[in-house]
Amino acid sequence: MPASERDFIIIGQGLAGSILAIELIKRGLSVMVIDNAHKGSSSKVAAGIINPITGHRLNLTEGFVDYFQSAKQFYLYAERILDESFISEIEQSRLIKNQGQANYFDERLNELNYQSFLEVSGENSSFKQNEFGCATIKKTSLVDSKSLLSLSRKWLQNQDAYLQAKIEYSEINFGENEIEYRGAKAAKLIFCEGYQATNNPWLKSLPFKLAKGEVLTVEAKNAPESMLSWGNWLVPGKNKSYKLGSSYDWNDTSLNPSDTVKQKLLGSLELHTYIQAAIIIKHEVGVRPTTTDRNAFLGRISGLKNAYCFNGFGSKGCLTIPYHAELLCEHMLNDRPLPEKLTKWL
Repeated sequence: MPASERDFIIIGQGLAGSILAIELIKRGLSVMVIDNAHKGSSSKVAAGIINPITGHRLNLTEGFVDYFQSAKQFYLYAERILDESFISEIEQSRLIKNQGQANYFDERLNELNYQSFLEVSGENSSFKQNEFGCATIKKTSLVDSKSLLSLSRKWLQNQDAYLQAKIEYSEINFGENEIEYRGAKAAKLIFCEGYQATNNPWLKSLPFKLAKGEVLTVEAKNAPESMLSWGNWLVPGKNKSYKLGSSYDWNDTSLNPSDTVKQKLLGSLELHTYIQAAIIIKHEVGVRPTTTDRNAFLGRISGLKNAYCFNGFGSKGCLTIPYHAELLCEHMLNDRPLPEKLTKWL
């Protein structure tokens, strides 16, 4: 097969594009991934937390068991082909902050489907206030998304399956039987652009609800080798550093770090814990491609022959993208129908 002829062109090498490319190649398909190495990708900033229990009411993420099974299988496969560890379990201690949350916690402890995820852990010496105790949230994991993206790119480059280029939408040529972009030709094209899809002429009308997030990497004194959660979170990083996050801003989606957000994160850490952030190593910004109805966008794009969308995974991408990559592959390769909630906007 000539280098220019592929089964798929994938636009975007964030977490969605990388996972989908690996999944397609695993199934024997050929790809060309085109990426502009853009700043602001949430995949490059995120702490990679897979958290089964979220929110004030300590809700179990809908579909978590199926999502996590696919995610774990994928990351273990990626570890084999890329020769690196990407997923690890971590103990999470969550502060119960008030009586209302304590009531929800008691309810959850009595619900059968929560028993494998929640247990009482009593007080945690890292928290300043433990009036209502803490919850241990089991089956919490961390995904090293930065390493996964970096090593995936090198792996694709070694297979002549990666092109660094800025996408000029006017230069995408949709032919009768193939799609071409700057010499790369394929039978089908998939847009995996994250928040940059808001600039895509075929996708910009989708109901995205972008969320800017900011994360600090810090050196911390007296911090445990576990995850602490109290509304914000602190997780161990590399080289004895910690990640402190995260913020949500639905109005400002610029890539400029905010000193106000930095001070809020540091203030929250000081208010709720005995941990001191001695040195700030990094202050990073990413934009999450969240959606108004919290469902991803998957499927063929109306009005375009053989062009697809794979986007809208928001803040839970490390958990949900592998599962949805399987769905899209089965749809494109074996005509398996996609759930209507994923395709209705396309």
